[in-house]
Amino acid sequence: MSSYSQTYLGAPYNWAFRDRFPGVDALFNAFDYGHAILYETLWRRPGAHTAELDSGRFEFITKSLLRNPPKVPLDESAIGPAWVRLAPEVAQMFEWAHLFHRQLYDIWSDDRLNAAQKDVQVARALHYYQSRRDLAFSAKPKSMNLMEGQPYSMSFRKRFPKYNGLIWSYHWLQMTMYEALLASQSPAERTENVTAVVTRFWTLLGGASDSLPTVMPMAAAIAPRFTAKYPEAAVVFDNLHSLHDVVSDILADAAIPARGKRDAILAAASRYRDETSSVTSMDEWRAMAEAMGIGNMGGPAPIQPPNGR
Repeated sequence: MSSYSQTYLGAPYNWAFRDRFPGVDALFNAFDYGHAILYETLWRRPGAHTAELDSGRFEFITKSLLRNPPKVPLDESAIGPAWVRLAPEVAQMFEWAHLFHRQLYDIWSDDRLNAAQKDVQVARALHYYQSRRDLAFSAKPKSMNLMEGQPYSMSFRKRFPKYNGLIWSYHWLQMTMYEALLASQSPAERTENVTAVVTRFWTLLGGASDSLPTVMPMAAAIAPRFTAKYPEAAVVFDNLHSLHDVVSDILADAAIPARGKRDAILAAASRYRDETSSVTSMDEWRAMAEAMGIGNMGGPAPIQPPNGR
């Protein structure tokens, strides 16, 4: 699979989120470091001791990097050059989906757009995202078999449970941020809700491993407004977050030799792009999210007014 870099869909709302919430935007830059250094560590040192990530990297990221995050997006190939050389196609898939994330944050942060106009722009951004079939995640929900039922499944979280919880806390914030934006009806309310969600994120990282998510946060549970309004985008992001976990598992699994890592990663990525592998229904996807328990995912977004308005 060949691919090439492509940037944001040009639009007047670009950078609205960064302008209004620069601190949160910077946190997302730091999240990119957390993923890249994880893959780089596992690829370069497959036998890395638990403490390397669960103590050393975890402490640096939570107490230093996230507290003073970079103000500009990071170049993943500079942080994880060996990882990017291993599977540049998949690194591009992640980057393309992360750009889609940021585009949607921008749309819902632009006060010049009313709700109907935002819906139009989200549909346009989704169409633009899906135009890259070589990179775009499927908008069809996938069963947990792709993530939980493979020979390599859970290899990473068993060896590095604390760092795994850190990654899930990232995904929690990324999805509950949509709830903060969508539930707000004024700029002041939006700021209040965004602040509350970020405060809850810091609570998740409070130091005790049992405060971190213990199952993958799923959009239907932690971002119900967003999921109801934009179900295809919600599925894309669940598939993105699942593949993040799958790549970690493949890299952490000692049973897969180094020469087999790339093929395993590309095969998994292909299944998350296609429209047929392990597809489940939207109802089954929502039921799966409910059954896993929102409390295990980090809890609901602490937004005002309460859920259900």
